[in-house]
Amino acid sequence: MAVRRSSSTSFAWPSEPPSPFVPTRPRAQQRAATRERLYAAALAEFRRRGFERASVSEIARAAGVSRPSFYAHFPTREHVLYELTWRLSLRVVRRLEGAAGLQSTLERLADALIEAEQAVGDAALFREMISIFVRRPAGPEIDAREIPVLREVLRRFEHGREAGELREGMEPERAARLCLSGVFGHLLGVDASPAERRADLRALFSLYLAEPESQPTRRSRRPPGGAR
Repeated sequence: MAVRRSSSTSFAWPSEPPSPFVPTRPRAQQRAATRERLYAAALAEFRRRGFERASVSEIARAAGVSRPSFYAHFPTREHVLYELTWRLSLRVVRRLEGAAGLQSTLERLADALIEAEQAVGDAALFREMISIFVRRPAGPEIDAREIPVLREVLRRFEHGREAGELREGMEPERAARLCLSGVFGHLLGVDASPAERRADLRALFSLYLAEPESQPTRRSRRPPGGAR
């Protein structure tokens, strides 16, 4: 089932902390405003014509700037999708806040990814973003490990091992990367309704969780000396 298209074409989600793809130069405020116009115009063009057929000249015209101005802010069209990935990644990480334990984290991750897919509102554009992210996770300017969602999922897997929630014998970093590779493959290759997507992702995540009977039982601690 194809993802429903959204009526919004602005994708004006804030990037806090600032995106690492934003160059730091004088007149930053004016440049930031121009970059936001180009970003919104580019995503609108991708939605209208598809990523491969998108015209940089048309993007620049819609943003009210020259074609060279586009390349001053985005060296390639792919950099627009890196920016989209960064902003969505921040939204996903915020969605994971407050999750207690690895299982809860992964359940929230499934919901957050579905929300991200729906927020983009265009199945082809979402797949193009995932495809570029998989082929070249962070572009030349940033280490892939600094992408917020990758860093946060790795941290949660490490805590999961400490708590006995990660399946026995799995090394946290490798397990986190394999898990996310499976997620990206599913998002790329399977058209699904939100309910189907959620069920599939939770089935995938279950491969990395310890069996319930092997998880430690929580017991209340007694004060030293045996006092009750």
